[in-house]
Order: sequence, then C-alpha cells, then structure tokens
Amino acid sequence: MKYRNMVLGIGLFTAAVVQAHAEESKVKYYSIPSSNGVPVAITSDLSGRVWLVDFRNNLIFIFNPKDEQFTKYEIPTSRSSATDITVDHKGRIWFVEEDGNQIGSFDLETKTFEEYDIPSPKSQSMKLSVDKDGRIWFTEFAANKIGVFNPGDKSFREYPIPTPMSQPTGIVATQKGAVWFIESQGNKLGKLTPETGKIKEYIIPKPFCAPTELIVDGQGQLWFSARKDRKLVKFDPRSERFEEFDLPGKGVPEGLAVDSAGNIWYCDKYKKRVGRYSPKDKGFIEIDLVGGDRAPVDITVSNSNRVWFTVIGTNELGVIDGNGVVKVESPKMSISIDETEKNMLKQLSP
Repeated sequence: MKYRNMVLGIGLFTAAVVQAHAEESKVKYYSIPSSNGVPVAITSDLSGRVWLVDFRNNLIFIFNPKDEQFTKYEIPTSRSSATDITVDHKGRIWFVEEDGNQIGSFDLETKTFEEYDIPSPKSQSMKLSVDKDGRIWFTEFAANKIGVFNPGDKSFREYPIPTPMSQPTGIVATQKGAVWFIESQGNKLGKLTPETGKIKEYIIPKPFCAPTELIVDGQGQLWFSARKDRKLVKFDPRSERFEEFDLPGKGVPEGLAVDSAGNIWYCDKYKKRVGRYSPKDKGFIEIDLVGGDRAPVDITVSNSNRVWFTVIGTNELGVIDGNGVVKVESPKMSISIDETEKNMLKQLSP
C-alpha cells in the first residue's frame, strides 16, 4: 500500500491507494535439485510434464506434477550452454546449445541423447521451434542465419538474413507453414517461407526497442516483447500492422506464453513479477513473486492450463494454480481526515 499527501484547498488529506493484485491464484515453488542452477528455458509436453534446461550445470530436468518429483539428465557435450528447449509432436525433447553449437534431442523412453553439429561455426544459436512437419527451426544469433534441421534425414539447411548483423533471437513456426523470427539488432520481424526460402522483413515502428521473444496465439497473431520500450507488441500477418501495449508496472517483458483462452503470459525478472495480458478484456494483471530474490525468466502453459515458470536467483520452478484464472481487486481509495479538518468542513457546510 502506498501513501501520498495531497493539499486540497482547505486541508491535508491522506489518500491510501490499494493497487490491483492477484487473488485466488496460488503460486507454488519447487526447488530445482542442482547447485547454483540457472534454469533459463522451459516447456511442457502432452502429458503435462514440465521440462527445463539448467544453463550453468549443463542439465535437462523433467518435473512430474503428479508426484512432484524432478529427474535430471546430463547433456553429453560438456559446457554446451543450452539456451532453449521444446517438444515435438512425437514427444521428443529438442534443445539448442549456444556454446556447443549443436541441436540436441532427448528420447525419454530410451533415455538417450543425440546431438547434431550446426554447419556454421560459432553460430551462437539461441531459440528453436518445431513446425507442423516435425522440422526444427532455430535462430543463429552470430551467424545471422535461420537454420532448420530435418530429423528424418538428419540434414541441415541455413538461410542468410538479408539485414546484416540482425542478431535473430525469438522464432516460431506457425501451423500455416510460415516461420517467423525476431531481429533484435535489426529491429525487424522476419518471415521465412520454407517452400521458396524467401525472407520478408517488416520494420518494427519503434526504433531500437530491443525485441526478443516471439510467440503465436490461436488466432495466428504474433506477439513479441519490446524490452527497451517495456511493451508487448502484436503483429497481425493479414493486415501487416503492429499494435503496442504498455506494461502497467513499467517492467521488462521476457519469456512469453499463451494459454487456451488467448491470454498472453510474460516474465519480468527485474520487477520480479509474472504478468498476464487479456486481449479480450484489454487488461493486465501482474503478480509479485514475494519471498527471496525470485526473478522469473521463462514461462509455459501446460495442456491443463497451468502456468509454469523458471526462477533464477533462487533456482526454482514456479506454478500458478487456479487453472490460469486470476481474480483482481479493483483499485480503491480511502481518505482520512483529522478532527481539525472535520471542524473546518462543518464551518463551510451550508
């Protein structure tokens, strides 16, 4: 609760403003069993299990919500610096290694890893996405390319980005076949058409907005985070128009996810919050992560609509229960008046 003093003509009023906050949304935390871990990326599979990568300790974890137990698996390449993780339609786990310069997969049934060298050396690959045909698309931050790996014939193909030194980060393959990506330095949104290999770039209206994450919602709308401008940005592929939404707490949006209702979830590690934007209601909700140095960095929504997120600083896995439903108390204001002010008001009353 915040207080401020206001001089209103005849006296001093103290206004207590109660900010909107989350209710009936229990946030629960699970300690990840690794030493000084840095869980930078998270995803969930069709069985509702949660997968995450520990960047520092070179580990992949699976968390089973039914028994609330973690199981860890060590990535074969030492110091691989895995930065992203996803799951394909067959249930295989895929991850990208920034320092290992590889695309990796893990099969839970056989408990085996496979790793594949990315053709461009020191590509510094950052993010990945699986398309409807099971191919793995990824961004090559340093090599300035978009790469794709075909698990069928184990082949790679790379597509140079027209803008030099664009530094691609977020990427998403849509159900319609297009592959979209963010150029963090080029300040553009890119579209790659796999059939032709052609890339079309769209200039983001706000220059140097530091775009990073990228997701697609159920309506085919693209959403990305503009870190420097502290905004969420939507792009409509049909109208080719951008729309911006200011974060209410002026935080820095990072990891993005969308739930079954079309709500956009995000992390704000600097303000230590998890937020939700509802395109339907055009309103935000931000949930403070109290207790300790809890800084959320990535987020996913399971098929049961539970919102899971990774927390650095405390090395935890967090979950928001209540089936993703959060109730918010409307802002209220109370005014307290001392006895002297009451007497003054009585004298002024007719």
